[in-house]
Amino acid sequence: MAKTTNNKRFTFNDPSQKNSHGFFIPTEGISLERFKKNPVMLDSHYNANHSVIGRWNDTKVEKGILSAVSEFDVDDEAASKIAGKVDRDFIRGCSMGITFNREDLKFINGMLILEKCELYEVSIVPVPSNANSIHLYHDDGKTLMTDEEVSKLCLSVMPVDVTEVNPPTTQNPENENMSKIKLTAAAALILGFTADTEMESAELSAKIVGLDAEKKAAELKLSAKLEAEEASKLTAINLQVDAAVTAGQITAEKKEQFVNLGIANAELLTSTLASIPVKKTFSGDIKNPDGTQSEVKTAEDFQKLSLEAQLSFKSTKPDEYKQLFTPKN
Repeated sequence: MAKTTNNKRFTFNDPSQKNSHGFFIPTEGISLERFKKNPVMLDSHYNANHSVIGRWNDTKVEKGILSAVSEFDVDDEAASKIAGKVDRDFIRGCSMGITFNREDLKFINGMLILEKCELYEVSIVPVPSNANSIHLYHDDGKTLMTDEEVSKLCLSVMPVDVTEVNPPTTQNPENENMSKIKLTAAAALILGFTADTEMESAELSAKIVGLDAEKKAAELKLSAKLEAEEASKLTAINLQVDAAVTAGQITAEKKEQFVNLGIANAELLTSTLASIPVKKTFSGDIKNPDGTQSEVKTAEDFQKLSLEAQLSFKSTKPDEYKQLFTPKN
C-alpha cells in the first residue's frame, strides 16, 4: 500500500462544545502566533523528538471553528503507521495542547469559560474525551496538568452556592429546615460562628463569599509587599555594584553579571566584591570635581562630595563611613 501524507482536515476547537473538563473555549480567544511558527503534530501530547509525527497546514477559522490539515512525516516508520490508521479511518481524533493564565478561566452566565489561551501543539489521539478534546499545560509550557489539577482549578473558579445542596422540595413547613445547614464546631470556628451553629444557606453563602474576598485582599497586600521588598533589594544591589565599578573592582561591562549574582545570592555578592582588590586608591582624601582634595572627617564633608566620590568612599572605607553616621555619646 502506498504511503500517504493523509491531508485530512481536523477540527481543533468548536466553541459551542463543552470539553471534558467542563468549560468552553471561544475560538477568538486562542492565540495562534506561537503555533503558526511551529505547527507541530505530536503523538498523544508526548513532548519529545521521537513523538513528532507530522505538522499541521492551512490553519484557519471558519464560522468559529478552528481547524487545520494534517501532514504526516511518512518517512518516519512510527508516524507512517499512525498516518495509515488515520487514512483508513481507525483514528479520527485530535487534541489541542494549550497554556493559559489561570485568571482567564471565568464563570460567566452560569458557564465556565476560558477566555484566552495559547495553542502550543495539536496531537493525534486514539480516543478524544469528546469532540473538543484538550490537554492543559502548566505555566512553564512543558508539563501537562493532571485531570485532578484541572478539576481543582475549575472548582476554584466556580461560585459557592450552597442553596443547591438541600433545596426545599415542597412548600410544606416541615421542609423549611432543608434550606438550613448545621455547621460542625471546626467549620463554625473557621467562619467565626459559635459551635454547632445552624443558619440559613444564603447566610452561609454570604459569609463564605466575604471570606473569599478577604483572602484575595490579603493575597494582593502580600504580593504588593513582596514586590516592594524585591524592588528595595534590587536598588541596594545596584548601589553596591555601582560602588564596585567606581572603585575599579569590576568593569562597567560586568555590572549586569554582578547584579544578577546579587539577586541570586546577596551574601555571595558581598563576599565576592570584598575579595576583589580596589584598583583606585583613596588615602582619606577625595578629589572634588575641580581636582582639589577634600578630607572627609564629618558627615557634612561627606555630603559635599560628588555622588561618584560618595560611592567610592562608602565602598573603600566602610568603617570610616560607618563612623561618620554613628552618633557619638
